[in-house]
Amino acid sequence: MVSPGAALRDFFTRNLGYKLVALLLALLLWFDVATEETTVIDYPVPLRIAVEGRDMIVTSELPDEVEVRFSGTGSDLLRLDKDELAIEKTVQGGENDTTVVALEPADVQRPADLNLTPVSVFPPRVVVVTDRFTEKTVPLEPIGEPETERGYQLLDVAVEPRRVKVRGVTAEVNPIGSLGLDLSQLDPVAGTFDQRLEIAVPESLRTVTVTPDSVRITGRAVRVETLAEDEGEVEE
Repeated sequence: MVSPGAALRDFFTRNLGYKLVALLLALLLWFDVATEETTVIDYPVPLRIAVEGRDMIVTSELPDEVEVRFSGTGSDLLRLDKDELAIEKTVQGGENDTTVVALEPADVQRPADLNLTPVSVFPPRVVVVTDRFTEKTVPLEPIGEPETERGYQLLDVAVEPRRVKVRGVTAEVNPIGSLGLDLSQLDPVAGTFDQRLEIAVPESLRTVTVTPDSVRITGRAVRVETLAEDEGEVEE
């Protein structure tokens, strides 16, 4: 008498090759039927928005992709390739201007031989902020003074140049009246010194660049004893 366990084992192991072939054929048949049925799928599509006009840019943060719902047969849905899809829009914004851009299924660019229908786009609209690049010259405002090495005293310091050119979108450049220059960031000085200091731009000014981006700091620091001797000679 064959035990139930042995019978079950025989069921799965006997004619195993034929059973695997039958399973494969069943899967292929199911796949063929499924891919010919109409279905829907959400798929990421690259979003590219440009602004017309010289020196105009988009300053708002926009998504790189949007979700598009496609309807079509499974065989066509399997051919979706993000590199072959896009939504491209051009806006006519102005300086520090805000535009609401609608994203519609008809905007989806796709291969002509891809028999799919875009049904919806999410988000259905994006807010686009535009601005124009501009530039102006502003003064540098020294803050603090260089630190001296021990036993030295700073006599004089000079900044060259004293004015720099800033460039960026109008919303960020127009409010700039001057740029601060923190002289305490220099290496400790002694004697005659000549160093370069990078101009720091606040992180909030995302588009602003400065020309030149660093300045020359020169000056002199003398020993305290030498300075005292010189002052004594003057008094005599």
